[in-house]
Amino acid sequence: MIKKLNIKAMAENKKQPRSKDEMIVFQNQSHLIQNHFKNCGICPDLLDVCLATDLMTQFAIFGYSPQLKERFDKMETYISEKYKG
Repeated sequence: MIKKLNIKAMAENKKQPRSKDEMIVFQNQSHLIQNHFKNCGICPDLLDVCLATDLMTQFAIFGYSPQLKERFDKMETYISEKYKG
């Protein structure tokens, strides 16, 4: 039997709710990530899609920073090792 989702409990676990604008950016970046993986012939698991989308969302909202570049580099290495072997 499938349990009903407790939306209120899920919302309480969030650190900060996303604003409407952030949700739009997140959706756009999610689409971009999905296309990127598809074009590269990679079928990532759901967590990797979410992590990459979150990283791209941070870039879209806050712009470039050396710390963000370091995170991009780590993500690229991780994806290459995990999916390209």
